[in-house]
Amino acid sequence: MEKNEIRELIQKSQSGDEEAKLILVMNHMDLVWSVVHKFTHMEVEKDDLFQIGCMGLLKAINQFDPSYETTLSTYAIPLIIGEIKAFVREQNPIKISRSIKSNLHRIQEARDRLTKRFEREPTIKELSRETELTEEQIILALNAPMNVASLDNYEREDMPMIERIPDHNEGMKLDQKIVLKQLVSTLNPIEKMLIYLRFDLGYTQSEVAKRLEINQVAVSRLEKKVLNDLKDKMTV
Repeated sequence: MEKNEIRELIQKSQSGDEEAKLILVMNHMDLVWSVVHKFTHMEVEKDDLFQIGCMGLLKAINQFDPSYETTLSTYAIPLIIGEIKAFVREQNPIKISRSIKSNLHRIQEARDRLTKRFEREPTIKELSRETELTEEQIILALNAPMNVASLDNYEREDMPMIERIPDHNEGMKLDQKIVLKQLVSTLNPIEKMLIYLRFDLGYTQSEVAKRLEINQVAVSRLEKKVLNDLKDKMTV
């Protein structure tokens, strides 16, 4: 891609052209992977690092000034590295006991049931009654240094993200989960990144908006579109 073409796409992207932004991301995926390979010694999945690296690329696209005497690729590299390093630092190395993991698993399932039943977040007392755990056990588990992705991987390491997508975790057969996983893999990088942040890392929409440097309304709209598209394709 020519230098002038890239600069034109950057200007369009910064003016809100999502198609131009997607083209830029697609054309710089090799750059992100080249940075990811420098972190192969880390005990983190390469795909996770790639998704995080893409956030650095998006920041570079959003912040790049055509007057800079450098290319987008050169400007993006430190931002990609910075995002990956920040993500790696956030991964807490402290080991969590199996009993706390088990409690977290029970609490998460109870929270999902009660949220549907009450149409609101359950209280600690309600979680205690539902799980038959003491309030102290629940507070200890919820404050353990363990991220949502780790909880979601507990005894479900095959397809953690798929298990968390709304409206697809109730009574879904294994072959349906496999199809859904394949459908997610066909999403464009920005859509896949949003799904990864929301349902694998458990970020809120406002947190995703900050990481992708877009507003929360855009995140909500895109999330709804992607989930509806996946649902429609699953019913075909």
